[in-house]
Amino acid sequence: MMRRTRIQAAALAFLITAGAMGVAGCGKKPADDAAKKDASGIGGEGGAIPVEAITVQTGTIEQTVPVTGSLAALQDVTLSAKANGRVDAVFAREGDYVHKGQLMVRQDTTDLEANVRQQEANVQSAISKVSQAQTNYNIQVTQAKQNVLQARAQVAAEQQTYLKTLRGSRPQEVLQSESSVTLAKANMSNSLVTLNRNKNLYAQGAIAKADLDTAQTTYDVNKAQYENAVAALKLVQEGSRQEDIAAELQKVRQQQNNLNNAIANEQLVAVRRDDIVAAQAGVAQAKATLTYNQVQLQNASIYAPIDGIVASRSTEPGQIAAPGSGLMRIVNVKTVYYQPTVSETDFSDTHVGTPVNVTVDAFAGKTFAGKVSAIYPAASAGERGFSLRVTVPNPDNILRPGMFARGQVVTHVARAVPIVPTTALVPDSGTNAAASSDASVTTSSLTPSQHVVILGSGNKAEIRKVTVGIITPDRAEIASGLKGGEKIITVGQQNLKDGDKLAVLDTAGDSGAKVSQR
Repeated sequence: MMRRTRIQAAALAFLITAGAMGVAGCGKKPADDAAKKDASGIGGEGGAIPVEAITVQTGTIEQTVPVTGSLAALQDVTLSAKANGRVDAVFAREGDYVHKGQLMVRQDTTDLEANVRQQEANVQSAISKVSQAQTNYNIQVTQAKQNVLQARAQVAAEQQTYLKTLRGSRPQEVLQSESSVTLAKANMSNSLVTLNRNKNLYAQGAIAKADLDTAQTTYDVNKAQYENAVAALKLVQEGSRQEDIAAELQKVRQQQNNLNNAIANEQLVAVRRDDIVAAQAGVAQAKATLTYNQVQLQNASIYAPIDGIVASRSTEPGQIAAPGSGLMRIVNVKTVYYQPTVSETDFSDTHVGTPVNVTVDAFAGKTFAGKVSAIYPAASAGERGFSLRVTVPNPDNILRPGMFARGQVVTHVARAVPIVPTTALVPDSGTNAAASSDASVTTSSLTPSQHVVILGSGNKAEIRKVTVGIITPDRAEIASGLKGGEKIITVGQQNLKDGDKLAVLDTAGDSGAKVSQR
């Protein structure tokens, strides 16, 4: 605006000067007029149009999308209690820097410690029951095995007896019995001879009555022995009776039943091992209860899960802390990130790694160079925007969660391209919206098809069509139609035509080597 005012003033002065020279120069020589020409081309020839020009420079230009959002922290935790309990001590206050694992809050542990001691005793009692059950089981197993062995031995003995009874006498036993009969018969015969002789002698009065009685007794005994031997021989020859065989078989069966009972009892003892398993389960249950009480005791001490700064403290000693109630907030400011929202129209131009220039109102004039580290997969229902996570360096920890921030998402970057001021562009329609006096006009009114006015040889205007690429509020990339080093008109070019004579009032040397929207 100041340049246009200066151009208009210069043009008015030029016209006034030219008119005065025309009136007063009637008696002067043309050489005097030439001497008054300005080296820059102002004045002199009539019809020269005053303009300003710059030399086109090449550089880097960025197309950005403005976004807004707040700072947050990846590590932002609120400590809370896991069980009801009275707060015994709090070890940090707001602004304190704490380390991961540092004790922050401790609840009263009197009842919890008593519970732990009681459960420790229960565990020892359960272990003793296991030992007792194991001992009883071992004794029962040993006794059952002995009973089985004894029953097997009795079965074997009865089986032998049964077989002996079933088979009858052996030949040797028959011969032995026959020998016994023969011997008994011989003894009886001898005693009969002796008895008959003593009877004769007694009748003759040669012996006493006692001798006769002795001979009679001897005979009677030998006769009985003979008869017994004959009966025994007969029994041996006849073999065992069926009732004796049946009785022995019954004894064998009885002992077999006893053996079966002993084996069943041994198996039953093995089943009673469940008593040991039950006792072991009691130990496991007691240990689980002990572990639970130990965890409850540990939970009474609340530690910092991260490194950070205490942002708030919501409890004091003596208060009752309920499960889930917030006690203290810890924030790791080193994990601060920027969370803006980008519209769905700019979503396709935003990727992980896209640069984002971030400014915070608390630090005016300071720009933080961030990068997109994540793009949230779903758009918000209301604004139809996608949230971004922008990693922002925070070496001095000056950025804090909750701060409002503005950002410029760099969607496109053009390097080593011709760059000109947007005021130098003239739409092909003939109306230069960017050069309008209305300061509210934005670069969106510039179409890709534009033209510029080149300062040609002899300070003559040359209309040049160009294609515009990236556009910022004050600079534009020329994609085609212009190259670095050429001079273009930046002020006064709106109504110029090819061949117009130009009077250059000011020539800037650089159109901006690096341009970005801030």
